[in-house]
Amino acid sequence: MSRVLVRFGGLLIVAAVVYLPAAQMIRGDVNNRVFWSLAGAGAICVAAGIVLAVFGRGVAALVGRSCPRCGRRVARGRVYCDDHLQETINEYRDQEREKGG
Repeated sequence: MSRVLVRFGGLLIVAAVVYLPAAQMIRGDVNNRVFWSLAGAGAICVAAGIVLAVFGRGVAALVGRSCPRCGRRVARGRVYCDDHLQETINEYRDQEREKGG
C-alpha cells in the first residue's frame, strides 16, 4: 500500500508540473488553485506512503517471526521452528532425489 501511495503521489506531482506549461499553451493562463491542489495531494500521498512504509517495517520488527507451518515463534534469522526445519529439509531432499533419479 505504501508503494502505491508513493507512486500515485509522484504521479500527481508530475501532473501538477506538466499542468503549468500545458495550461499556459492551451488557455493562455494558469489556474494556481488547480496546480496547488494537485501538488498538495501528491505531497500528502508521498508523505503518507513514507509513513506507512516506516510504520510497517517497525511493526514487523516488533511482532517477530513465526513458523509458517505451526505458528510458533522462531529465533531471529530463522524461518521454521526446529521441528519443521528438519521436516522441510527432508522434503527438499526427497524432491531432489526424485528429479535426479
